Amino acid sequence: MYQWNKSEERLNRYAGLLKGANLTFHVYYWGTSQNLTSNVVHKHSFFEVCYVLAGTGLYIEEGVSYSLYEGVLFCSRPNIFHQIKDVDCLDLLYVAFELDENLTMADEFEKYRHNLRHGAVWLEHLTDSPTVFIWKSLLVPKNAEKAAPISVLPQLAHALLASFPAVLGMYSGSEAVSMDSSAALHIHRAKLYIRDNLGSSPTLPEVASYLNLSERHLSRLFAQSIHESFSSLLQKERIRAAEQMLIHTQDPIKEIAVRTGFSSVHYFTRVFTKSKGIPPAAFREAGRQN
Repeated sequence: MYQWNKSEERLNRYAGLLKGANLTFHVYYWGTSQNLTSNVVHKHSFFEVCYVLAGTGLYIEEGVSYSLYEGVLFCSRPNIFHQIKDVDCLDLLYVAFELDENLTMADEFEKYRHNLRHGAVWLEHLTDSPTVFIWKSLLVPKNAEKAAPISVLPQLAHALLASFPAVLGMYSGSEAVSMDSSAALHIHRAKLYIRDNLGSSPTLPEVASYLNLSERHLSRLFAQSIHESFSSLLQKERIRAAEQMLIHTQDPIKEIAVRTGFSSVHYFTRVFTKSKGIPPAAFREAGRQN
């Protein structure tokens, strides 16, 4: 029905960074696997959404088993241990991705993540859903002349990922996390400032002054809008930046610790290991193997 290898190759080559007006995605990998085998218990730092084209199996997440068969879509959320096992002729489509917070509107970023984090893990009977039609349109059929042109792959892929909250999300748009435009802009600018100045360990007074806000008001924005403290957000941004440096550079871990604002490599290793469940060196090695 499909040219599996060619489909996967095209998507990974041409549908990596997916830019949109409100949402921008970084795709880590696309998969189009025929006769997928079982895998070991593992977790990711990103979202991975899968769709079953054919065959059967089990998806295990935190001790709960979900049956896999044609028409099932399921979502592996960040830092949740999971496994696929007991497979029989399992044909699977999957995509691993995360939002680019710098290029995504702040309110859309929060709503998207909220819906996927708190929505359904497993859904069935989606064979005729618009989401699945879009996904199939990304594949190369046996007659390659009928494949979608490469020029439209990014737009189609973006539409697919943008559709996931509507399918998996348990909240409507009015119930999802929302922020007024002024608060959203302040939060977005605060995050950008923090990311650009991690090495100098930005403080709440410093960021508040940059935004021309009082410390109290900025703290309240964090608490009410994204339900996080300034210190919690700062640490998450440090870990996020460290992840990217570990994967995409050869910089020594000590240097990465300094550039992300940690007082020592020992403290960096302890915080990173607690957050990701794996030490920085092992995280880097695992990223190279993938």
